[in-house]
Amino acid sequence: MKNYLLLFFCSVFFILNSCNDNEENTDYKTSINVQQIGKGDLVGNNIPQQNTVITNSAQWNTLLSNLDASNNISGGFTETNIDFNQFMIIATFNQVFPNGGHSIDIITVDENPQSIVVDIEKLLTGNATSVVTQPYHIVKIPKSTKPVLFQ
Repeated sequence: MKNYLLLFFCSVFFILNSCNDNEENTDYKTSINVQQIGKGDLVGNNIPQQNTVITNSAQWNTLLSNLDASNNISGGFTETNIDFNQFMIIATFNQVFPNGGHSIDIITVDENPQSIVVDIEKLLTGNATSVVTQPYHIVKIPKSTKPVLFQ
């Protein structure tokens, strides 16, 4: 009799855990392959602090013109000719700091059934250099029609 009770409780436990796993699988998230375009500091020209999604050549060319207004920032990018039929750009620009040593970092980009979630952190928080800087990070991801949420 004890064996039957043990078997019964194990079966109930297994069924309950299986149901929970199925419910969690409906809220899956998958990591999106991110290709870095550029990362560093703007010096001498400023872009408004922002997180932005660029989905077409006109937006991209406007950003490149703004970035290159004082210095050739885009010259250090891994690429500037983006196929917007296949990809989109995620860009983040931090505030302007009176000293160097700051960063803004796109840590992960995940996709769930409702949206794309971009996790941004500030891994470096500054030092004593007296150069005015503005950290930025720009990446390319596969094109999607889902809304992009920044965290």
